[in-house]
Amino acid sequence: MKRFYVLGVLMFITVIAVFSTMRAQNLELVRSSAKDSTITIELSIPRLNYLKDKTFQDNLNSQIESNVKKFVQQVRDIAAQDAAGGVQRMPYEANVTTEVRYQTNEFVSFIVYYYQFTGGAHGITTFDTYNVDTKNCKIVALADVIKQGDEKIIKDSILKQVDQKKEEFFEEDASQLVTNEDLSKRPFVIEEDGIVFKYNHYEIAPYSTGMPEFKITWNELGSRPWFIKE
Repeated sequence: MKRFYVLGVLMFITVIAVFSTMRAQNLELVRSSAKDSTITIELSIPRLNYLKDKTFQDNLNSQIESNVKKFVQQVRDIAAQDAAGGVQRMPYEANVTTEVRYQTNEFVSFIVYYYQFTGGAHGITTFDTYNVDTKNCKIVALADVIKQGDEKIIKDSILKQVDQKKEEFFEEDASQLVTNEDLSKRPFVIEEDGIVFKYNHYEIAPYSTGMPEFKITWNELGSRPWFIKE
């Protein structure tokens, strides 16, 4: 009896520890799915919890949820139209997945991917990136994590990485886009050892290359933001 009591206590402590960790990290993934004759839907949607600014939290959650609903409805409409027109040969797909790149008690960086297949040779994926200061309840912009003059370091690093694998890119177009673009509008995520800039399919490379990513380490930039611990 004593052994079972000890095991029960240990299990209870484990549950409490897991629950406390989830609360401290402020982020959960809400999963759901649906299927009918025209479409298959798989969703894994991020939801922020336990932030001290509930208005910020609710607004961001609502924004993400609205984006997901709009995406799913668009694919539903295409599926319904193609099914009615006799064009559809198999159920279409609308998948939303979330990838967490970095997470602490004070900060979380994640990507929400939107994948749709509506016939053809392959599906299409787009994405949104989110960098959230959960301590101060604000979205982190690029200007919050780089210094004046860092833009040249970043672009030079990306161009060097493109050149190292030039066969995977639209070399001239990639160089022009990277050189001329406004980095403040480029999607990025934060990792423990650096900042990662992401590009969509076909922006600077053929579909076979995927969605290119370029990491610039904190060492290259000479400093790191406050939420990245040494």
